[in-house]
Amino acid sequence: MINHQENFQKNGFIIHPKMLDGELLDFVGIHAYNIARLAGPNPTDSQVPNTPAFYDDFVMANLQDYLLPRIEKATGLELYPTYTYFRVYKKGDELLKHKDRQSCEISMTVCLRYNLDEEIWPIFIENHEYKRIRELGKGNTAKARLQMGDAIVYHGCECEHWREPYTEGTKLAQVFIHYVDKNGPFADYKNDKHPGKYFAQYK
Repeated sequence: MINHQENFQKNGFIIHPKMLDGELLDFVGIHAYNIARLAGPNPTDSQVPNTPAFYDDFVMANLQDYLLPRIEKATGLELYPTYTYFRVYKKGDELLKHKDRQSCEISMTVCLRYNLDEEIWPIFIENHEYKRIRELGKGNTAKARLQMGDAIVYHGCECEHWREPYTEGTKLAQVFIHYVDKNGPFADYKNDKHPGKYFAQYK
């Protein structure tokens, strides 16, 4: 049995198969495709310009709420939601190596939808700094080909992550879901410092 908490503490990230599946996965993936089709490219996205991208879409925000207990169990942390962001990548897109801002202390990226006839576009994640901070030795890089519903959960402020140019496919929907540790240094970034947001209201 996979011990997600142990792997998360050791490496700074975990690959979590089937974070979503079934009808919920289909619904969220279709929603992402349709919103992207209707709204078109987002020229203000500095990381991947002119690709459909959306901050705090209502469906994704509710998905964040729904998944919160599972992420807390996987990481062994008590978490506050901060924000969500999803993209529908297109052929030729690239995501340069980067770390995330404070609201992304505990981050998750979930693969939502792609053409099953196309090769899966990998995401890379590197934990060098995470392991150096904790003096656990040499870091490493993971190359993950996430199938629909699979996720990576990682320390977004510490683990660098990126994607090489998207050359083998045409369209891929991916959602980024962000949290902060309730007992950590970024706890005041709860709800991305927007006190009127509706996250975690079901508790």
